[in-house]
Amino acid sequence: MNPSKPTEVLGVIDWQSSELAPLHYQGRRPHLIDHEGPQVHGLVRPQPPKDAGRLDINEKQSAKSLYLQQSLCALYNTLTYRHNPPLYAALEYQQTTDYLLLLLARNLLIDGEAAYLLQVAKLRDEWSIRFGDPSTSPFCFSTVQREEFEAQSACATLGMEAMRSIKESIGDLFPEQGIVRPDQYEEAQYALQQMKEQVIATFANSEQERLEWEEYWPFGP
Repeated sequence: MNPSKPTEVLGVIDWQSSELAPLHYQGRRPHLIDHEGPQVHGLVRPQPPKDAGRLDINEKQSAKSLYLQQSLCALYNTLTYRHNPPLYAALEYQQTTDYLLLLLARNLLIDGEAAYLLQVAKLRDEWSIRFGDPSTSPFCFSTVQREEFEAQSACATLGMEAMRSIKESIGDLFPEQGIVRPDQYEEAQYALQQMKEQVIATFANSEQERLEWEEYWPFGP
């Protein structure tokens, strides 16, 4: 920064992890308005709960809190629409099937092929609405294939949820990107071994499944 003009950038140091990508990949709403519960998109204003009078004190407080958070999101959407149309368009595009397919393709090695194929199969259902003649669709999957995609996608989701659960259970000992601090190595190994035994005992229903868990367990020997 320029000492005499703090808003002027004179140079950039350390480009590690920097990325050039379209705005619809980079754009996001501020963390300040992140919240649990139904999200607000577009320019529609949220409405307060109609049955507030029938709620108990805790439920009424939760409903009021959600309404205020949604109102803040709606205000942000309106201001963005008026003052930064490109960002608003990018944020709205993120709610489309097209964007979901781009995102799944981009993260294919992370989310797996099943989730992508399932969304492609679903795209055929809306082809005639979006593009006209359904015979022009390049996608054609049998009922058996679609059921297989759904089953594989459900398994992938369960796997990711299990990984998040493991990460939350062992906290700082979880090997982010396969790395732990040297002074925590032995403790992390022990924690992961205990977690491995717990997971296998919970999910392996046969000796064959136990061996498969042993083979594909991603941490340690």
